[in-house]
Amino acid sequence: MVPGPFKTRSVQPGPGAFRARLHGYLLLLALVLLLPGCSSIQFAYNQLDRWMRWQIDDYVDFTDQQEQQLRRALTQFHAWHRRTQLPEYADYFENLAARIESRQLGPGDLPAVEQQATAYWETSSAKLYDLLLPLTATLQREQVQELAYNLREKREESLEKWRKSPEKVQKRRLKRIRKQSERWLGSLSDTQEQLIAAWVEQVAYNPLLRDQQRRKWQASFIDLLWRRPGNWLARLRDLIDNPEQLWSAEYRLIQQERERRARELAEQIFATITDEQRQHLTRTLREYAADFRALSAQ
Repeated sequence: MVPGPFKTRSVQPGPGAFRARLHGYLLLLALVLLLPGCSSIQFAYNQLDRWMRWQIDDYVDFTDQQEQQLRRALTQFHAWHRRTQLPEYADYFENLAARIESRQLGPGDLPAVEQQATAYWETSSAKLYDLLLPLTATLQREQVQELAYNLREKREESLEKWRKSPEKVQKRRLKRIRKQSERWLGSLSDTQEQLIAAWVEQVAYNPLLRDQQRRKWQASFIDLLWRRPGNWLARLRDLIDNPEQLWSAEYRLIQQERERRARELAEQIFATITDEQRQHLTRTLREYAADFRALSAQ
């Protein structure tokens, strides 16, 4: 989550190897633009296929044939994304820069910006899932067992980190939000620093409840992979697309409140930007637009 002029869609809790790692891949596609320079952006973007393969391999040992299938799918996705999506991002960023520079975009317009970012996210998600989901049909039973074991281990490791030092987790949340805001706006004012600190302090973060939802999702995911009932690939896709269907009422309310508060924080910060921050944001958007056009032409 980026509480500032732009808010990327937050990664939803715990699908495990495929949803969590695919979302990580898509999140990198969205956040690679935060790197400080064209050469860095191009390097990171061009390494995403390799990074994605490493992430998936961390959960399942593929056969040579499966590795080739994975490589083909990621190569196809990356070519599609470079050709069709990056030019759209560039156009949109240039439009935003012009509106911000002319003061035609204010805090009340941020929900529309978020909606467009979500639409871009969902378009890329759908394409990536379409290409990778057939790979699940090739998994053997021992691979499904390996996946289930690694999902459980990774989830428990994540929860243990919080149990050991919840204060450190809270500090990381604050540092991450501040850093992301500074990348867009430059130096933050005291008021903006206080807004961010208050948000981190007040907005609930419950790893135990999050872990419950992760366990529930992972159990359903592994069950479909193991039993493969009628229409199981379609059901697997629905589970990946809509993890919210398994949320408890309590967790749903918490997530809705977090999203509302995040949107509120973004509007508050945007309402306080200085002329210098406005210039920084406009310049940054145009630089990234130019970088996206250069990448799409490679």
